Amino acid sequence: ARSAAQAVQAQFINETLKLALRFGITGVPQITDPSWVSALVFDRTAGGPGIPKSRFAYLFPSKNAALIQIRLRPGLSDADRDRAIELIREATGQRVFKPQEGARYIVTGVPVVAAGLADAVRDAIFVLLGAALLLMAATLALVFRSRLRLLPLGLALAAAAMTFGALSLAGGDLTMASIAALPVLIGLAVDYAIQFHARFDEAVARREPEPAVSAVSAGGPTILTAGVATATGFLVLLLSPVPMVRGFGALLVIGIFLALACALCAGFAALVRFRGPRRERAPVALPGFLLSAGEWLADRSWRTLGFSLSHPRRVLAIGLAVAVVGLAVDTQSEVVSDVRELVPQDLQALKDVNVLQDETGVSGEIDVTVRADDITDPGVIAWMTRFQQRVLREHGYRPGKRCTQERNPPELCPALSLPDLFSTGGQRSVRRLLDAVPAYFSQGVVTADRRTANLAFGIRLMPLDRQKEVVEDIKAALKPPEGVEASVVGLPVLAAEANGALSSPWRRGLTLLAALAGVFLVLFLARRSAREAAVPLIPIALATGWSGLVLFVLGLLPGPLEVDLNPMSVTLGALVIAISTEFSVLLSARYRQEREAGAGPARAIELAYASTGAAVLASGLTAVAGFAALIFSDIRMLRDFGILTVVDLGVSLVGVMVVL
Repeated sequence: ARSAAQAVQAQFINETLKLALRFGITGVPQITDPSWVSALVFDRTAGGPGIPKSRFAYLFPSKNAALIQIRLRPGLSDADRDRAIELIREATGQRVFKPQEGARYIVTGVPVVAAGLADAVRDAIFVLLGAALLLMAATLALVFRSRLRLLPLGLALAAAAMTFGALSLAGGDLTMASIAALPVLIGLAVDYAIQFHARFDEAVARREPEPAVSAVSAGGPTILTAGVATATGFLVLLLSPVPMVRGFGALLVIGIFLALACALCAGFAALVRFRGPRRERAPVALPGFLLSAGEWLADRSWRTLGFSLSHPRRVLAIGLAVAVVGLAVDTQSEVVSDVRELVPQDLQALKDVNVLQDETGVSGEIDVTVRADDITDPGVIAWMTRFQQRVLREHGYRPGKRCTQERNPPELCPALSLPDLFSTGGQRSVRRLLDAVPAYFSQGVVTADRRTANLAFGIRLMPLDRQKEVVEDIKAALKPPEGVEASVVGLPVLAAEANGALSSPWRRGLTLLAALAGVFLVLFLARRSAREAAVPLIPIALATGWSGLVLFVLGLLPGPLEVDLNPMSVTLGALVIAISTEFSVLLSARYRQEREAGAGPARAIELAYASTGAAVLASGLTAVAGFAALIFSDIRMLRDFGILTVVDLGVSLVGVMVVL
């Protein structure tokens, strides 16, 4: 036994001496020995001093930077994540870890950016809510001629409060999507409250003994149908590949039913309690130019409606032609999904992650997870090594290249992977090596049970469409041996796939068709007539095309005026359908009631627009005013969403009232 041990030790010493001669090591390797660290880290053949070896790019990305990687445990809550980040920041500030020679720490990464963005979102909600309330209150005071004219806004706030309270009780968090949902929800809730309020005022004017009962009987089924149809239009957002968009849709669906409940219960309770004797209200004194502008706008609106009634075929043909053009050019609209372009540019977390990317040359890490019964099997190790070398070679990496080089940088660079721990050796030597490597180092590349390993690639910053092509190339190269499973994962993979799904005109088109089909089904079940269900859908379907044309035109504006699609604004198709449904269903139902009362087609339209149409216009303008508050956000995703929504809803409101 002693002889065998001596033979093994002699072999070990012989191999160690060979390694020492190869790398110029003259003493016992120690982390505190500058000469040993220099021989290990720096590339003597690079043509200059202080250039790290390319294989260590994941630790030393450039001559000016070193990287300490900390991977957070999966499943951390937001509070635990924030606490972990704060602890790391505290550690970097302690004297014992203070770097020498003027170096400094930058704590950054995706979790840090996410935490910083969450703080910015929480701060933004109060500003946006205040701006939305001021704009909507001013709009209601001007356009809604009734007692308790601000009551609809109060009911909308109650519905929004209950919706966000339910979100909090369910353990949900505030995101950009939930903030963007706030003016949508308030706008819809104001709409329902105004419609019931207008019906109540009509019943009072007719001196009905129970105006609340009459208002609910006359308008309740129609408003409820419109609400259910609107919620159905939002349900298609649950099909989105982006969790934020799915949350946006779910929040709105819940909020719609709470808004209807508030309008029916608290709304009529307030109207009955504070009804009082009806008095003619004096018109609000407006400045002369506003009064003239209002009269001119009203005159033009009735003239446009008169032209529509006189030339219905021509109006429908023009509307269809514009919609077809809009749907065609919408396929050319690009989606911006790079989070760095959508968050406040003065966000410190964003500045820090930009520094990280400038120093490392990579924007993220693509991981290939490999699973086998025994990951240390020589056949599995050999396949992983060949696969890693092939992928790196096909995407421009050669020994000596770096992702930070200015000319022809590779798209992928090596990161820490299991094959990097050894180049050759049998299964026994591999296992012995893994046993010798400290757990804090090896756990990043292989699990303790030796069944799962990780191959990592650093990916350069590139357009997401090209990033998706790189991911697809890696997937195509995955041909593991029998008994081995491999999958491509990582945040860059999720971002590329989500961007591909969002940018797909076919997916957007199918989403719109699904929304229209859902709205048609609700209307058909409510009205028991395919014709009466289809007619209100005509202006709704055309509005989606008009919306696409507006999006395309705004995307062509120069410089800072350009407004692009983003993960929130791609929901505009469903949003336009849902809110246009509200306008179209209410107006068509009122038209049908006037026809049943004996009015001719033209007269029925005039009566419908003078009553329900005025309420629709008031609620539509109020909703537009609420969305306008988002324009003042310094979060580009919310700003662009607000601009597009204001323009789209304005176009849809006018278009529906003319085309219907």
